[in-house]
Amino acid sequence: MNLTPKQEAFCLAYIETGNATAAYRQAYSCENMKPETENRKAKELTDNGKISARISELQKTHQKRHNVTVDSLVADLEAVSKLAVEKAQCSAAVNAIMGQAKLLGKLTDKVQHSGTIDFSTSHEWAVVRATVLLALKPYPSALKAVSDSLRTLESRNG
Repeated sequence: MNLTPKQEAFCLAYIETGNATAAYRQAYSCENMKPETENRKAKELTDNGKISARISELQKTHQKRHNVTVDSLVADLEAVSKLAVEKAQCSAAVNAIMGQAKLLGKLTDKVQHSGTIDFSTSHEWAVVRATVLLALKPYPSALKAVSDSLRTLESRNG
């Protein structure tokens, strides 16, 4: 379908905003237009067969892109983790496991708190600790080093 550059820009903006008038304002010059005129022009564009077909096409592509789920991402990270362990790439395995933990809500990047917290008794810490130690099992020296560091840290905080 042959659309003008402005029509294509309108379609892309419509997918982004979900609002025909806002998309019209992004794609066309509207400085001297009344809001009613912008609304009418936007409606005319959405009623245009070529434009509505292009919007439908873009919506399908957009929907496919958003069909990624937490489960599919976790499965991908699981495959990456297994491959990293097979290739003896400990850092990559730990990163994949940490990515899984973040996706599943087991880790957050920032936490606001006040007072003191004994993290070594929290459920989240236990999950992360166990996950990391399990990932390091094929690497005895790394497992020992991390285990020793965790014990030292936990004895200071506990």
